[in-house]
Amino acid sequence: MIVELILGLILLVVGGEVLVRHSSGLALKSNLPPLIVGLTVVSIGTSSPELFASLQAVWSDVEGAEGIAVGNVIGSNIANLGLALGLTAMISPMIVDRRVLSLDLPLMVLVTLLFGGLAFDRVFSLTDGIILISGLTSYLWFQIYRSRSIKNAKVPDEVKESSKVAEKSFGYLIICIVIGCVMLYLGSELFISRAVDVAEYLGVNKMIIGVTVVAFGTSVPEIVASVMAALKGEGDLGIGNIVGSNIMNILLVLGGTSLLKDLEVKSTVINFDFLWMLGTAALLYPFVKIGKNISRTKGTIYVICYLTYIYFTLN
Repeated sequence: MIVELILGLILLVVGGEVLVRHSSGLALKSNLPPLIVGLTVVSIGTSSPELFASLQAVWSDVEGAEGIAVGNVIGSNIANLGLALGLTAMISPMIVDRRVLSLDLPLMVLVTLLFGGLAFDRVFSLTDGIILISGLTSYLWFQIYRSRSIKNAKVPDEVKESSKVAEKSFGYLIICIVIGCVMLYLGSELFISRAVDVAEYLGVNKMIIGVTVVAFGTSVPEIVASVMAALKGEGDLGIGNIVGSNIMNILLVLGGTSLLKDLEVKSTVINFDFLWMLGTAALLYPFVKIGKNISRTKGTIYVICYLTYIYFTLN
């Protein structure tokens, strides 16, 4: 069971990387500006493990498995800040760009509050999905508009790495994109089915498996990328990606999933899990405001927050 769970996770992570790399290459080959590719294709592609895992949970015939979809979003957002950001800051303190402080952080908190507002009636419906996807479209257009006014705007590393891939033929790129999607589908099917088995074996709510096992697994790419950047002394680049990932998880992953099926929201999600997600998001603003950086001490606090959340979730 555990071996298959890990195998599914590996397929998810590798499939997501293959999809992002070759989708970016195809976009570049089609003469789209690199910065636009980074803000659209890459930002959506990097959320593909979370998206496929949540979609697979919705498609599952197991009762209550859709709770994994909601739990995945909440748990991933908490893990992105508690582990990805926390561990990165512990390795290498992060200087925060003022644009992140003035725009991205408030937007992340606003989108998190939108999550809570839509969940208040205890269900994410088709209407909620339309609202979230509309927000996603507005967010992407806003990012593109803002990038045009920023001098020397940085092109994501994923796009730079895809420039050589763009030299391949259209046929090769399309085949690789299909392979990436197949890996994501097979990985999500195996990962979610075994996650459900784990929940049933342990006798715990599937929502708990969603916010722990599934959320941690789908956040692995962000955690690894952020830690590796910190080890290279480039940790400053990670905070914008982490904040953007949290926004995309709510707008894209939850929005796309709720378009297919109504997602029931347990009262504990609103009274406990949502408050933790909102708290970790809101905490980042004063942390950044004081000192304009994320120090090792602040990073340690974030890791402690994550471990505390997991402890109370499992007990």
